[in-house]
Amino acid sequence: MTPLAAIAFANAAWLWLALAAAAVLVPLTWLALRPVGPQAGARAFGLGLRTLGLGLLLLCLLDPQWVSPRPKKGANLLAILADNSQGLQVADAGESVSRGAKLRTALTEPGAKWLEAVSDTFQVRPYIFDRDLKRVRDFSELDFQGNSTALGGALKKLRERLNGQPLAGILLFTDGNATDLPNGLGDTGGVPVYPVVVGSPDGLRDVRVERADMRLTAFDDAPVSLTVAVAGQGATGRDLSVAVRPLVAGGTGSSAEILPAPQTTTVLNDRDAAEVKFDWRPAGTGIQFYETAVVAKGLPAFDEATRLNNRRAVLVDRGRPVYRILYVSGRPHWEFKFLNRALADDPQLQLPSIIRLAKREPKMEFLGRVGESTNPLFRGAGNVADDTQRYDQPVLEPVNAKDQDEWLKLKAGFPRNPDELFSYDAVILDDVEADFFTGDQLALLRRFVAERGGGLLMLGGVDSFDDGGYEKTALRDVLPVYLDRLGEPIQQDEDIALKWELTREGWLEPWTRVRALEKDERTRLTAMPTFKVGNALRGIKPAATVLATFTDQAGHRYPALVGQHYGAGRVVVTGIGDLWSWGMKGEAEHADLDRFWRQLARLLVTDVPAPVELRVEPAPEEAGGMTLRVTARDEEFKPLDLANAKITVKRVGAEPKPADSAPGAVSEPGAGSPATPPAFSSVTLPADPVADAPGQYVATFAPRDAGAYLADVEVTDRTGKVLGHAQAGWVHDPAAEEFRSLTPNLALLEELARRTGGEVVPWSGLASLAAKLGRAPAPISEDFSQPLWQQGWVFLAVLACFLSEWGWRRWKGLP
Repeated sequence: MTPLAAIAFANAAWLWLALAAAAVLVPLTWLALRPVGPQAGARAFGLGLRTLGLGLLLLCLLDPQWVSPRPKKGANLLAILADNSQGLQVADAGESVSRGAKLRTALTEPGAKWLEAVSDTFQVRPYIFDRDLKRVRDFSELDFQGNSTALGGALKKLRERLNGQPLAGILLFTDGNATDLPNGLGDTGGVPVYPVVVGSPDGLRDVRVERADMRLTAFDDAPVSLTVAVAGQGATGRDLSVAVRPLVAGGTGSSAEILPAPQTTTVLNDRDAAEVKFDWRPAGTGIQFYETAVVAKGLPAFDEATRLNNRRAVLVDRGRPVYRILYVSGRPHWEFKFLNRALADDPQLQLPSIIRLAKREPKMEFLGRVGESTNPLFRGAGNVADDTQRYDQPVLEPVNAKDQDEWLKLKAGFPRNPDELFSYDAVILDDVEADFFTGDQLALLRRFVAERGGGLLMLGGVDSFDDGGYEKTALRDVLPVYLDRLGEPIQQDEDIALKWELTREGWLEPWTRVRALEKDERTRLTAMPTFKVGNALRGIKPAATVLATFTDQAGHRYPALVGQHYGAGRVVVTGIGDLWSWGMKGEAEHADLDRFWRQLARLLVTDVPAPVELRVEPAPEEAGGMTLRVTARDEEFKPLDLANAKITVKRVGAEPKPADSAPGAVSEPGAGSPATPPAFSSVTLPADPVADAPGQYVATFAPRDAGAYLADVEVTDRTGKVLGHAQAGWVHDPAAEEFRSLTPNLALLEELARRTGGEVVPWSGLASLAAKLGRAPAPISEDFSQPLWQQGWVFLAVLACFLSEWGWRRWKGLP
């Protein structure tokens, strides 16, 4: 942008002489060319040209000076900012050297005239940037090993460092593929930026992993779904092979894990990505890492511009090693047999159970034998001295207790204290009436759902819902159905046939379905056996969702599966009381029922909080940095203050070695065994308590190297007693953004130049850059005056006026 200039007259005192000369010469010119006759118009045009020429000559007598501001030599700063990221390791088509090598040569070659010309006017400050901004002595320090292009951060830090100094502009050498500007440029400041685009988009050949989206599903046979989008440039029609392999992680995975086979897809054009999907069941639990890779297949060989974007690491969180679900049954039940067998096949799900073999008998009931104080059920059973076997106490049988201590507690009945009940993740009530519990126990169960965030499942049966007396208990508000709005009891007879159907909401929830594909699920539902025991659940609460229904032979429809959130937890009820009969039809149906139970059990424990939790979230103030947030709770799940939290961070994966960037470095995915993972490096960080968040502790970690990271927190009290552990992980993969596109982002650089008042400078424009910057505004400037009469264009203008007038007269035949 050229500033406005002004004209000053050095010989202004000669103005009277110029006016006098004009007063004499203009009339004489008019007399010499006095218009007469029909040629008056032609003579007037010639008179105007001659008068203009005389006026320019008389103006030169006043010595007019063209005065304009220009940067004062040596007073202003010009920052030269060069991109030092790995993205410039790419070589353009037909070039024998990389973009970075070309840039380094342009900035370091001796005798670069454009740089000398710029240095003659400005104080040049050289900087390089990748993840951070660095002041350098010269540009020989460019090595192009940075794993990200923090363009926005570099410009911001540069303006902050030179704040208050006369910074005239920023000369920016980059390809424009910024990794820290997901939402655009943001604040660009007031300093002009002159981008020089490094690289050309023409002729590049490359394939890459565009994205890898990991999703955990409720399907029991394939709970992990990975969608990989691959794209290519200059690879239209090429077949791409995509595969998945495991990385070493903190989970309890098995080396014998069966991974999905590699898949092949085809690149259709340079614009659209192709997707492949992998579904499988990881063998372990906890945090696990996998890597997906893509390679171009077929001959001739496909020489890529880079191989650093052919891999992508992803994280799978399979949850805690064990989830414990407390099952309470009012009588020995077929449902427990199928439920227990189904969950036994999942090592993450444990089902400690309380099964009541017999109800307690009234104290005044006749005992049957004189002096007999124990329940007749135990007659002849040997040692029956335990108080829980008295005739006025229910007979309870603990099952699946983890140790003797838990067995004794379950033998005594349902937990009475928060620390005992809150140690479980979910509770299942099966055909047990409300009188089995005390009022305090039911209130505790409500707290278990609302405050602890546990899951609750009530199965349908003759002693469930209102028939079980729950209408006037603390669970009335927890359940997703109104117990005082139940319909007429469903008649139980031999001919009854209740048909299970999914609602629209049920089709959308994968944990209610057994098959992944809709057509397969519809076929299964058609062949699904009917049931005989149903509960007429009519009053559904506003926040509840009906996921399945059953229909009787008269066409009446009733809710069969209803769920809702209550407080921090989740509650589900079933209207069918004999789901076990589903598994009696055949082996396929038995397997389907087992899968349904496991999926339903996982729903109950999904998102159930643990006493100690660790979350990882991006740190807002540092690119690539992570905030590690610990939440600690006591046995009653109240915030735990005055604790110590120590976090150990381990690096699981590493970025590809430089050799991987050579053509052919990526092997055919899926072939052979996984590569040996790099050695672990770790660091231990103390987590500081958060002032306004009781029970929370926080630490910040900024990884310098690419790879997968696993964080493990240990929480101890003031005496050093360990209160709990938790794990979290994340993938730091800056190359994924750095090599997302190899095409220079010209649009971003043009927008940057426009918003800051600069302009994009082509490589050929570097020669004239000094002159361009010399005409641009600068913080410190000086007035520069130049006599107009010494300008060649003034002489040419005068000569053009006289010659044009002479030529005009000759053309018109005037004297």
